[in-house]
Order: sequence, then C-alpha cells, then structure tokens
Amino acid sequence: MVPLRLFMTRLSLRPLGTADPSDRWVRWVHVSELADPSPFLRGGELLLLAGTGFRPAESRDYVRRLTEIGVVAIGFGVTPVFDAVPPELAAACDEFGMVLLEVPARVPFASIVELHHAELVRAETHDLKRLSDGQAVLIRAAAGPGPLKAVVERLAELLDGWVLAVDRNRDRTWPAGPVRRSPELSRALDRACASRAPLSAALGAADEHIEVQRLLGPAPAGYAMAVARRRPFTVADRGIVGVAASALSLLFTAPSATGSPEALGAAAVAGLLRLPSLARGLADPLDLAEDVRWRVVRGALGAPPGSRETIIQRLSALLGTPFVEQDGDSFVALVPDADAEADAEAAGAADLARVLDDAGFRAGISRPHPAAGLDPAWGEAGSALDAARVRGASVIAGADPRGVLALLDSARASRYADRLLAALDSEPSKDTAALSGTLRSWLAHHGNWDRTAADLGVHRNTVRHRIRQITRLLDQDLNDPDVRMELWFALRWRSQVR
Repeated sequence: MVPLRLFMTRLSLRPLGTADPSDRWVRWVHVSELADPSPFLRGGELLLLAGTGFRPAESRDYVRRLTEIGVVAIGFGVTPVFDAVPPELAAACDEFGMVLLEVPARVPFASIVELHHAELVRAETHDLKRLSDGQAVLIRAAAGPGPLKAVVERLAELLDGWVLAVDRNRDRTWPAGPVRRSPELSRALDRACASRAPLSAALGAADEHIEVQRLLGPAPAGYAMAVARRRPFTVADRGIVGVAASALSLLFTAPSATGSPEALGAAAVAGLLRLPSLARGLADPLDLAEDVRWRVVRGALGAPPGSRETIIQRLSALLGTPFVEQDGDSFVALVPDADAEADAEAAGAADLARVLDDAGFRAGISRPHPAAGLDPAWGEAGSALDAARVRGASVIAGADPRGVLALLDSARASRYADRLLAALDSEPSKDTAALSGTLRSWLAHHGNWDRTAADLGVHRNTVRHRIRQITRLLDQDLNDPDVRMELWFALRWRSQVR
C-alpha cells in the first residue's frame, strides 16, 4: 500500500477539513462519478471524482456509504463542473472522519493513478531485494558455526524485533532480541509444538505484532518459533520468516555442526568398545564437562526412507548427539546424560524413549555410565532392545518391566515361536501371510468375527473359514485361553523381531 501523504506531497493535493491524513494508506485508486459507487469498492481506496452529476445536498449519505465501505479518502477535482469543493461535502467528511483532498485542475486523475502504480512497483522491487538479501544472510548463518543460534539472531536483526525458537523434544531454546514472554505466548508455543499439522497464530499486543508457527523436525512434533516486531509484517517480512523457518527445520534434522557424523560416530563406537580414554574427546564437541555420563542407545531401523546419510542425520538430531553409527538395519548411538539427579535421569531417559517411539524407531537405552566404564552399557542396551522388539516400544535398561516378555531370551523365544507356528509356515507363502494375519487379528479382537472381518476387509464367513483351517493345521483348540495366549505371544514376538 501507498501512504496517502505521498500523493499530497508529490502532487500538491490540498487537504480540506479536520480528518488527519497522516496514518492513512491507499490500497487502490479508483475513479467514479456514480451517485453511489460503494457497491463497486472493497475498501482502502482513494476515490476520485470531478463532480459530474454530484448533488451537494446528498453529500452526507454519499460520504456515509463510502465510510462504511472503508474508503480511505476522497479526491475532488475542481473545474470544469465545480470551481471549488462543495462545502456540504467538506462538512460531511468532517462529520464522518473522511479525508478530503482538493485536486487542482492542473493535476490529471491519470497522474494520481500512475503515481500509485509506480509506488507499488517500487515497493515490490524493494521487498524483493530485501527478501533476496535476507535469504542470503540466513543461508550464510545456517552454513556457519553455531547455525541454530546464528539463524535466530540474524532473523531478529532482519525483522528489527525478537525471535524465540524452541525444541521441546530436547528441551532447548534459542532466543534473540528482547524476547517478551507471557502466558499467552507460552500457550501458543505449546499448541504449535503439540500440533502434527501446519499451524500458525497471531497474538495481539499493544505495541508489537507477534506470530507463532510450527516448525518441522525429525520428530513428528515439538518444534516451534515465535517472531515479533513493532510494525506489521510485510510480504517481505513473511518471506524472510519462511526462509528462516525452513532453515531451522533443516538444522533440527542435521547433525551437530561440530564435526563429521561419520568420523565422530566411528570414534564413539571405538571409544565405547576399546578406548575409554576418549572422555574429553566425546565431551568437547557437545560443550559438556569431561565427567558427563553417557547412555548407549541400540536400535532397529526397520525400513526408514532415505539414504544412510539422511538416516544418520535424523537420528543425530533426534538424540541430540553426533555420535551415531548405522550397521545394516540397526544403529548404535552415544547420548550424553547431563542430569545428575536420579529423578531427572529417569525423566531424561523417558523423554529419549518417547522421541524415538514418536519417530518410528524402537531402541534399547542403557543406564548412564561414565566414559571410562561404558562396557556394561553395550550389553544393557542390547538386552533392552530385545525387550523393545517384543513390547513394540523403546525400553530403558533398569526400568521396571511391564510384562514377562521383556525378561525372555531373544534366541530361545524365536525358536519357540517358530516351532509353534511351523504348521502355518509350511503352507504356500500367500496362504501363510493370510492365515497368520487372520489369526493375529482374530486374537487381537478376542475372537469377534465381525470386528476381525472389518479389520481385514473381508467377509465374516472368510474369517470363519480361515480360523477353521488354522485350527486344523495347528491341531489346537482355539477356544482354550492358554492356547490363545501362547499363539498371541508367538505372533507378537515374530512381528517385532522379523
């Protein structure tokens, strides 16, 4: 939009009446000699007329309608119809607070329209340059040292305001500028972090404009950013904020900028197994004390999308550590445990398990150990991973098990499941899949034919036929609760391990 003052200064348009033009902005310039042009206007216009057909006696209704529609100002051209602006029109404009400008005969209406268009083009060019320059600044910040902090700080400078980025999964914040915290801001950030869909909100404040939006990251939720400035956000401002949001989302997923993930991960695994003297080398990249304790995380990758580098980067961001290594369809990571208190340790491990589960990874997490004594952690994480495969959720070593399956030996349990389901495995592959899936669904729905049929997308008679076939093949009484329990265990174990 173009400030109304610009037309007055450039073209010497004289204001009449008492309305203050200083805070008025023109969205469009429109010329109309209609007795009531309001049906053809949207608001924000500078309306120009020369008085053809204008009836001064109807000035009050004329101005009232234009005020209701949101017209910014009226420009009245003197001569050839009127030698001066009608006093009735001036009085009506004073009554309704409408700005009235006298357009002298030497100023064609076309000049006003052209000035407005030229200013819009100039402002658009300026915005594009500002957006381009801001994008370059943010890209340089994202590629430099301490990129998350740098991007947030550069964004605050570009907006001449403040910025607050948060990662609730790892309890991290990055403030820049004079951040003004409030309960309303905290609630908006909580909503954005909890959302798993695009979300943004504008907050009302007396002397600043605040916007909150959800950011993307390796976990399904937990990332958000608040930006604020004293002036309203322009198109360029929103473009700059969008570039920063994209950069932050990528940085949340990227590994620590302190070193190569391959080199650091290899050093971590080597240190875990053979070189406990790497205590300082492990702590320094994360700016931690040398005596920090570490948890070993061992997990199954399943079939995640993306290249090896992408998977490592995602896990590195999720776990907050560059010490991540992939080995086939599994991974191992070394995660710092900075909380010394027992309750805080438990909460930190629980958060770690939740983040992994939300991202679709199943893992075993060891107890915290000093860098010089990590050997037990490897075995703890492996046993916890076995339990996680059965449970279908990440397991923390030392936590109270939620079921007897978490206590079983992996190899023996697998042999038992294979032996129990051998008769189904002997069928043709397509029949095995159908029969195993039907049995699992039927057991999960406690033998309910209709719910099982709906779950599988087949007719209930098909379910009955398959269950009869399974009963014959297994030579088991499926009405026996002990039999059902054993079969459920075997299917559950197999689905998690294989």
